Amino acid sequence: DPAALEAELAPGDVAAVIAEPVQGVAGAVALSDPFLAALRELTRRHGALLVFDEVQCGMGRSGSPFVAQACGVTPDLLTTAKGLAGGFPAGALLVGDALAGGLARGDLGSTFGGGPMACALIEATLDAIEDGDLLANVRARGEQIRATCVTGPVTAIGGRGLLAGLRTTRPAKAVQAELLARGFLTGTSGDPHVLRLLPPLVVTEAQVSALAGALAEIPA
Repeated sequence: DPAALEAELAPGDVAAVIAEPVQGVAGAVALSDPFLAALRELTRRHGALLVFDEVQCGMGRSGSPFVAQACGVTPDLLTTAKGLAGGFPAGALLVGDALAGGLARGDLGSTFGGGPMACALIEATLDAIEDGDLLANVRARGEQIRATCVTGPVTAIGGRGLLAGLRTTRPAKAVQAELLARGFLTGTSGDPHVLRLLPPLVVTEAQVSALAGALAEIPA
């Protein structure tokens, strides 16, 4: 609600607003592009920084490198991890020019930061995404999931790309167990009727078709 957000920001005592463009644990709830644009405008107007948490939805999972690029909204800060190094422990804070100018080399240093293996794996992951044209695959498979997997106990699918929230008529845990018995790993969420689906960026058309077939076998 942009109006409610403006009421919170109007006093001018908010330093930053942190938003997860696709709220993963909540059930793959995607914030709309107009809302994110309004969030950017309001934070600028009231002197607050805008931080995007793309730890779960970034690194190509939305079909773009980051949701910020897909929605055309540039935050002041963006966090990324998880997929950043293909699952190896690594994280990064991306900083816009306006803030980066105030940082001297070493200001954000860490005795656990900049590990050679982590950095090599980050580079390898970026190369794999680009060389394999994986963003195109994410977009295609995301569309396929939404076109074919509203079946059986699934009534709707939210999220973006390959961060999908499958809304179920039955408790998500029950559907999760049925899928596991058929060889499919899925996750639950904070919403007891939303199943989280986060397949790898290399998931194939045949694998998504198999998932749709498995869902169709599960009673609604």
